[in-house]
Amino acid sequence: MLRYPAIMWVFVKNSVQNELAYRFNLLTNLVFTLVGVVTSVTAVYVIYGHTRTIQGWTLPQTLALLGVFTLMNGLINTFIAPNLDEFAEGIRKGTLDFALIKPVNSQFLVSFQRCVVWGLADVLVGASIVGYALLTGFGEGVGPLQMLAFVLAAASGAVIIYSLWISLATIAFWTVKIDNMTTILRAFYNMGRFPVDAYPTWLQRTLTYVVPVAFVTTVPVDMLRGQGAPLALVGSLLVAAAALWVSTRLWRFGLSRYTSASS
Repeated sequence: MLRYPAIMWVFVKNSVQNELAYRFNLLTNLVFTLVGVVTSVTAVYVIYGHTRTIQGWTLPQTLALLGVFTLMNGLINTFIAPNLDEFAEGIRKGTLDFALIKPVNSQFLVSFQRCVVWGLADVLVGASIVGYALLTGFGEGVGPLQMLAFVLAAASGAVIIYSLWISLATIAFWTVKIDNMTTILRAFYNMGRFPVDAYPTWLQRTLTYVVPVAFVTTVPVDMLRGQGAPLALVGSLLVAAAALWVSTRLWRFGLSRYTSASS
C-alpha cells in the first residue's frame, strides 16, 4: 500500500510537466475557472441581497457550502472525470489492455494515472472560500471537534463522488459511450452548490438517498454549523464505505466480462 502514494506522485509530476508544455492553454483554463467561481459567488451575494437566510442558512454558511462544492468540483476535474473518460475511450480503442498488464491495482491505475493540473485551482479556491466564510461571521465559532467532523465528512464526500463516477464508468464495459450518464451525474452534482434543505422535499430525498449529493456538500458544512448530528457523520462514513465497496465490486464484475483487444 505504501507504494501507491509514490506512484500517485509520479503521475502528478508527469501531468504537471505535460501541462506546462502548453502554458497558454493552462492559463486559459485557469482564467475560465476563476470566472466560474466569481460568477457563483456573485450569484450567492445577489440572492442574499434579498433575504437574510435560506432555510436557516446564513450568507457565510452558504459561502462555505459553495467552497466545499468548488473544492470537490476541482477534485472531479483534476482526477476523476479525465481518467474515467479516458478509461471509456480505452475500452473502445483497446488501449485499456496496457493498464491491465501492469503490476498495479487496475482500478487505481485507471482512476489516477492522469492529472489535469488546472483543476487544482478549484481545489485551492474552494478551500479559500471555506476559510473566508469561517472568518466572516460563520456562527458562534467552530471548535476542534466540529473541524474534525467536517474533515471526516468532506473526505467521505470525496469517496462518494468518486464511487458514483467510477460506477457509471464501468457501464462502458457494456455500452459504447457513457457521456450522457456522466452529464446527468454532473447535473445532479451541480445542485449541491446550494443547501439541499432549500429544495422541494422530493428533490431533497433524491439528492440524499438516490444520488447522495447531500453527503458530498451539505453534510460537511452542517458539521461546521453545529447542525449535523453524530448520526449524520456516521451515516456519511457508512455511505462512503458502501459506495466504495459497490464501485469496486462493479469494477471487478465488469473486468471479468471484458474481452481484451488482443484476445
